[in-house]
Amino acid sequence: MTDILSIGKSGLGASKKSMEIAGHNVANANTEGYSRQRIKQTTGIPIIKDGMVAGSGVRVVGVERVDAQHLEKRLNTAISDNEFNHERLGQMEQVEIIFNETEMDGLNKIVNKFFNSFRELANQPENETIRSVVRDSARLIVKDFNRIRTTLDDQARNIDKRIEQEVVNINQIANNLANLNKKIATTEAMGGENADLRDQRDLAVRSLSEYFDVTTYLDDRNRFVVSAEGVGTIVSATEVQELAVRGQSTEDSSNKMSGAVEVYFANRPTGSISEKFSNGKLTAMLKVRNNDIRTLQTEVDQIAYTLSKSVNALHSQGYINRPGVTVGPENAQDFTNINFFADLNSSENAANEIALSSAVEDDLANIATALAPNSPGDNRVALAISKLENAKLMNNGTATIEEQYLKSIGHVGMQTGKARVDSEQSEGLLAQSRALKERVTGVSLDEEAANMIKFQHAYEASAKVIKAADEMFQVVLGIKK
Repeated sequence: MTDILSIGKSGLGASKKSMEIAGHNVANANTEGYSRQRIKQTTGIPIIKDGMVAGSGVRVVGVERVDAQHLEKRLNTAISDNEFNHERLGQMEQVEIIFNETEMDGLNKIVNKFFNSFRELANQPENETIRSVVRDSARLIVKDFNRIRTTLDDQARNIDKRIEQEVVNINQIANNLANLNKKIATTEAMGGENADLRDQRDLAVRSLSEYFDVTTYLDDRNRFVVSAEGVGTIVSATEVQELAVRGQSTEDSSNKMSGAVEVYFANRPTGSISEKFSNGKLTAMLKVRNNDIRTLQTEVDQIAYTLSKSVNALHSQGYINRPGVTVGPENAQDFTNINFFADLNSSENAANEIALSSAVEDDLANIATALAPNSPGDNRVALAISKLENAKLMNNGTATIEEQYLKSIGHVGMQTGKARVDSEQSEGLLAQSRALKERVTGVSLDEEAANMIKFQHAYEASAKVIKAADEMFQVVLGIKK
């Protein structure tokens, strides 16, 4: 009789536990990262009685979550891809705004106006009003070169600040992973349930995947390891290799800007790992800063340098004219070799450093138009400068200044468009991966409702077994009386 009671009791316990798990699933149906759980049960240990093997009921051996690691890894990859493309798109759209010419004259139009002003000056070399127009046009060129280069520099430095913030977040996630590893190991050692903790750990890995490609595995000592692909181990059981950032000198930085940050392992500060990351928002920020923005900085600097040097080369050959003053061998040096723009030593940072020469800035009469001294009507220098507009000065003599500039901003538009398409595609793939993972491991309320009815009936049936056993026991006691 006691055997029947024990069997009924085991059935009650298993049904009760199953109802608890079903209720837990329903309660977490909308919890991000939750994987549905189910009870693990097996038959009780058989007993031998009266020469026969008899069952001893059911035994609950634990709770397991519905796991699909291959889908989890696929989801992590999709997250990394999407975050990379989304971040790159956002950064490239900011770059595109710098060159947006819909609401103002672009640099190419300003340069064209500058050459046109010299063309007008060639027609009226002695007209002081046109000389003023020439200087004002040049000032606009200087201002726009400075604006473009400064804005590109500012965006690069804003990316540096973002990288510093994101590295703090990465370290927080890594330490959270190590803490979860510790809790899981402790719970498992005590025979407790850890499905919820494993869900939290998977969710933390997903968060880390937003920054770069992540791989996870169990090592030969059964320790959970999280690695940044191409970089190395970030978390191993309870040990964390934190990341750190450090500003660099101009010579050592990846984008040739003073103070630009590079990423290191905190315990190995001598070797930068910035270029080793793949995918994720951290990689996107580094690539935009080091490749896209750096390329534009170099191209704009080269355009500014070439324009300045080309104009100066012609202007310095000319002679200025001052009313009532005759230029002779003894004073010729005072009326020629005058630069229009301030002299630049190299193309590096030229768009920031370009400026009018002090001579032209201070006195309109120092704008040279004549190729020969004592020739007020000579326009050969002004005419030669105006013809620079159509000269193939850029890209090894294959492009004009305007063509090279339009090529640069065209490349920005093309890269932004490509980033937009990539972002849309990766967003669709991410939604697909999430849906597939949810379909396999997520909670179905209809299924759980059906399970609760089934477990309730099982509970009632087990109760009836106990009731029947009790009635039989009462009959036996009545016989003895």
